[in-house]
Amino acid sequence: MSKEALLRELRENLTLLKFSRHLEDLFRKYYFRRKIWQVRIAILAGIILYASFGVLDALISPNNKEVLWAIRYGVICPAGIIFLLSTFRLKDKDETALQWIHTLAVVVAGFGLLGMMMVVPQDKAYLYYAGVMLIIFYTYTLSAMRFYNALVGGVFLSVVLPFLGFYVFNLDTPYRFHILYYLASTNIIGVPVSYMLERHIRKDFIMALLLMREMNETAKLNRILKNMSYSDPLTGLYNRRKFEEFFEREWERARRYSRPISVIMVDIDFFKLYNDSAGHAEGDMCIKRIAGVLRKNIREGIDLPVRYGGEEFLIVLPETDIKAAFEVGERIRRDVESLKIPHPSPEVNGYVTVSVGVASCIPSEGDKKTLLNGADEALYRAKRGGKNRVETRDLSEDLISEVS
Repeated sequence: MSKEALLRELRENLTLLKFSRHLEDLFRKYYFRRKIWQVRIAILAGIILYASFGVLDALISPNNKEVLWAIRYGVICPAGIIFLLSTFRLKDKDETALQWIHTLAVVVAGFGLLGMMMVVPQDKAYLYYAGVMLIIFYTYTLSAMRFYNALVGGVFLSVVLPFLGFYVFNLDTPYRFHILYYLASTNIIGVPVSYMLERHIRKDFIMALLLMREMNETAKLNRILKNMSYSDPLTGLYNRRKFEEFFEREWERARRYSRPISVIMVDIDFFKLYNDSAGHAEGDMCIKRIAGVLRKNIREGIDLPVRYGGEEFLIVLPETDIKAAFEVGERIRRDVESLKIPHPSPEVNGYVTVSVGVASCIPSEGDKKTLLNGADEALYRAKRGGKNRVETRDLSEDLISEVS
C-alpha cells in the first residue's frame, strides 16, 4: 500500500476505528499478535478475582453459600478456564472470533452475578452490582477487547442485565437509581478509555507501516547508490572497486576449497589510433559495444565483467579452469571480430579487434596478484604475437608464493 493510501486511512478511517478491508485484516492479525498475551493475563486475573469474591458470598448469605459457590466455582470459573485454554489454539486469523468469544465471556460472567442475585435475599442483591461494575471496568480496560466489542459487552451489562433483574426477575431494591447511576458512570469513564486505547494502537499500526515503507525505500535507494558506486557509467560493467571486493572473496573461497579460478584480460587493439581518428564519441560507442560482447559471454550472477581501464577489460571466472577460460576468451575475440567495427585509422587495415590474456590457478597460501600478473603476462604475449589472439598462462602447477 502506498504512502498516500496509508495517510488517507489515517485521516479518513482512524476516527471510526475501521480501515479498508485489506488493511483491516492486516490490523486484526497485528492486534492479535500484539495483544494475545495481555488477553490471557487479563482472563487469568479475571478468573482469580471472580473466584476471590466467594468469600463475600459467605458473608452476604451464609445460608445460600453452597448454591452461590456452585454458580461461581462450578459454572463461571470453569467456563473462564476453558476460554483461557482455548486462546492457545487460536491463530492470528481467528482474532475476530477471539473478540466475540471474549465479549460472550464477560456477558456470561454478568449472568452469573444475576443468578447469584436471585439466590440471595432481595435486600442484599444490590451488593452484586458492584461486581457487575468491575466486569464492565474489566471489559473496557484490562481485557484488551477492541472498542466495538467492549461497547457491546459494556452496554449489555449496563442496560440488559439491570432490565432483566428489575423487570423480569423482579429483584426489587431501594437503590435502583444509585445502581443505574453507577453503571452509567462506569460506562462514561470506560467508553472513551477503550476508544482511545484502540485508536492509539491503530495509529501505531499505520505509523509502523509508514516507517517500514520508509525503511524499505531507504534500503532500496542505498542498494541503487551502492550499485552505482560499483558500476562503470559508460559501459554498465562493474568498476575496479567492485572487482577488488569480488576478487578478494572469490580468491579466498577458491583457496579454502582448493578450487580453480581464472582471470581474463581483454584489451582493444590500436584503440588510441581509433580514438584519435574517429573522436571520443565514437570511441565511447566502440567501448560500449565490446562491453556488450563481454556481458553476453559470461555466466550471469557467477562471473564478474569489469572495465579495468580506458580500453581494457577484465573478467573474473570462479570455478573455471584454464581450458574453459580459454574457450570464453576465444568466444569474446571471435564475437568482437564479427561485430566488424571499421577501424578509421589509415595505419590499421580492417576492423576493430581485441587481444586476450587468460590465466588460471588453484590458489595456495599466496598473493592473488600472481594471478593478475599471469593474465597480464599472457595479454602482453598476445599483443607481441600480432594482436587479435588469445594467450594463456596456467599457474595451476606453479607454486604461488607470498609477494611482499
